[in-house]
Amino acid sequence: MDLTPDTTILLTLDNEGNVVCEEEIDSRLIQKNDVIKVIPGAKVASDGFVIWGQSHVNESMITGEARPVAKRKGDTVIGGTVNENGVLHIKATRVGSRVLFPKLFDLLNQRQMAKAPAEICRSHFQILCASFIILSFFTLFVWFLMESAMAIRNLGYLLPWIAFGLHCALAYRSWSLLAHVL
Repeated sequence: MDLTPDTTILLTLDNEGNVVCEEEIDSRLIQKNDVIKVIPGAKVASDGFVIWGQSHVNESMITGEARPVAKRKGDTVIGGTVNENGVLHIKATRVGSRVLFPKLFDLLNQRQMAKAPAEICRSHFQILCASFIILSFFTLFVWFLMESAMAIRNLGYLLPWIAFGLHCALAYRSWSLLAHVL
């Protein structure tokens, strides 16, 4: 998700800080310490601080603030936010992938893709339950291959394994349903 504008106005300043030249460039070409001009209604191309001008910037995308925030010389601005009414000259401090918004989206995507600890525990528990059930039926099969009378007599050893496996499966299913409800 790209929230920065496609192009921005790069300013060239003389030694006294006066604007010598304005040039429209691709926003991806902005370097650290470049001075950019943000006109009313335009998005801020990179994180930085105001070196000239005053305006109100809509930062609701990052802060949730309902009203635009007043910005004047020395205030910081966040790339991707919208300049509302005045012209600002901004000195870029963070550009490209170091801008705040891409970092936030990367973190969000990583968290959404990662399994929660409860899901990992549930997966291990599911494997444990399945292994107990498989082991109990394998034991039953081996005993039936042996003498039938011996298998019936040793059924007492098998029943606790089956009961424990079914109890695990039932507990897993209850836990799974509870996790979906919450």
